[in-house]
Amino acid sequence: MQFSIILNELAGSGNAKKVWQRIEPQLQAQEVNYNLNRTQYAGHAEFLAGQIIKHARDPRQTVILVIGGDGTLHQVLNGVLSHSETGDDRIPLAYIPAGSGNDFARGLKMASDPDTALRQVLNCQQPTLVDVGTYNEAIKHETGFFLNNIGIGFDAAVVSRTNASAHKKQFNKYHLGSLSYVASVFSVLYNQEPFQLMVQMGKHRDLYQKAFLVTTSNHPYFGGGVAILPDATVHSGELELIVIERKNWLMLLWVSILLVFKRHLKSHWVHHYKAKKIHVTTTSLEFGQIDGEEMGNRFYDLSMGIQQYPFWIDTAIK
Repeated sequence: MQFSIILNELAGSGNAKKVWQRIEPQLQAQEVNYNLNRTQYAGHAEFLAGQIIKHARDPRQTVILVIGGDGTLHQVLNGVLSHSETGDDRIPLAYIPAGSGNDFARGLKMASDPDTALRQVLNCQQPTLVDVGTYNEAIKHETGFFLNNIGIGFDAAVVSRTNASAHKKQFNKYHLGSLSYVASVFSVLYNQEPFQLMVQMGKHRDLYQKAFLVTTSNHPYFGGGVAILPDATVHSGELELIVIERKNWLMLLWVSILLVFKRHLKSHWVHHYKAKKIHVTTTSLEFGQIDGEEMGNRFYDLSMGIQQYPFWIDTAIK
C-alpha cells in the first residue's frame, strides 16, 4: 500500500511531532511506501486530503494516514468526503492518535500507544466500514461530516472559553492544556444559562425549556474520555443524542456524580435518544462545537444523520 501521510505537528501541544519522530524510523526500517504532507495552517489538512484524492493514481492501493488529533482527523474526513465518489474505490483513512483528547481512537477501540497503533495500521489486511456523522445546518446552509460529536450548550461553551483563555498558550507550552480546560468547565458551570430546545425524530417532537448540555454523538466519549453515552458505538448505524436539563445546582451535581458511575442516563433530568436521523433547533444564541472545533455563538437548526466510510485499522492487533 501507498501511505499518504498528513501530519499536524502542532496537535496535542506538539505531541504529534514527537509521535512522528518515534514512528518515522519504523516506517523506514520496514521500507513502507509513504509520502509526507505537513500541515502549514488552520484548515490545511482538509485541503491536503482533497489533493490526495484528486491525484491518487490507484485508490485501491492508497491509504491516507493521519497523525494528529481529533481536529486534524475531522478536517481530513471532510476533505476526502467532499471529493470522494460513493463506491468501493474510496481511499480509506488510517490514524495514529497524537492529540490531547483522542476520543475517536477510544471510540474505535484503537491502541493509545503509537507503536501499537502503527502496527494496527501497517498490518491491516482490509478496510473496515465505520460510522461517521453527517450534518446540515439550515440557517447558515452548512453541510459536513463529524467523527465524534456535535454539541450545543455546555460542552461547546467550554471549548469556546478554553480557546479564548489568556492562559491557554502558557499552559500548552508546559503540556498542561488540560488545566485550562478544567478552569473553563467550572467557569461555564457557573455562567451558562439554560435554553429552549426542540428535538425532532420523524414525526415525534420534544420541547425542553431548560436544556443545558445537548450532544449528538457517534460513540461513547467526549471531552477527552468522558463516557457521556456509554453504549454508543461506531458500528451501530445510528447516532445517539443526550439532553441534560439544568434545574438547579444540586441537580447538576447529582447528575455529575451519576456520570462518574455511568448511571446518569437513568436520571429524570437526562434524556436519551437513538436514531438514524436527529433534528435539533434552538430559539436563542448558543455556543456550538463539532469534533472539538468551534461553530460559533448562534441559532441552530441542525439535521444530523449517519453514513459509513472505510478505515484502514485492525484494532484486533495488539
